[in-house]
Amino acid sequence: MPHKFNELQRLLIDALVTFRSQFEEGISEYDLIKALKSPPYLVFDEHALGDALMMFQTHFVLFHCLYQLKNQWREQKIGQLDIGLTRITLLPILESAANIQTEDPLANYYLDWSNLSATNENDVEALLDSFWQKMVGYDHHAKLSGSALERACITMEIDALKDTNLSELKQQYRKLQHENHPDKGGRNEVSQSILQAYTQLRKHITAGG
Repeated sequence: MPHKFNELQRLLIDALVTFRSQFEEGISEYDLIKALKSPPYLVFDEHALGDALMMFQTHFVLFHCLYQLKNQWREQKIGQLDIGLTRITLLPILESAANIQTEDPLANYYLDWSNLSATNENDVEALLDSFWQKMVGYDHHAKLSGSALERACITMEIDALKDTNLSELKQQYRKLQHENHPDKGGRNEVSQSILQAYTQLRKHITAGG
């Protein structure tokens, strides 16, 4: 595994270096992964965004190498790679901040390879739940209104939540994401609405309704 990973790491960092102009303009993680799946790179395969666990693993490997590149470009005074959740941008290094090193918990997380192998499918679902709640401001302590439940059920294409258990909800979520994920030609907005509805209904079921 170390040998295979080192080879992938070198290949991916070499590929990322060629995206300098795109980083200067700013590029989303999705567009970056999409480019890395295509010729001439082919660093990731067609299943890189296939399901939640594969999405996380692809995301982690990419961010691991992005943070390595960030350190490399900073040392070379090329620029400051700003690695955000929605956009990755190469910024100029301010002279006043050139020699200042600040603690970065996210960098520490992604640069620790053991965090990838220690994360299983249940962990990924919890991370996705947390991420989505922060993105949409969803309060998992709050009860869903009847109309919100109805909208979530319609989005998830289920007739009645009382007749659906967590396992069936999870299967339906995977089915809908397989059909609607942007990586498979679907619209990003539809994929996000499915994720939001699944998160809401999953919390509702696990909280006992």
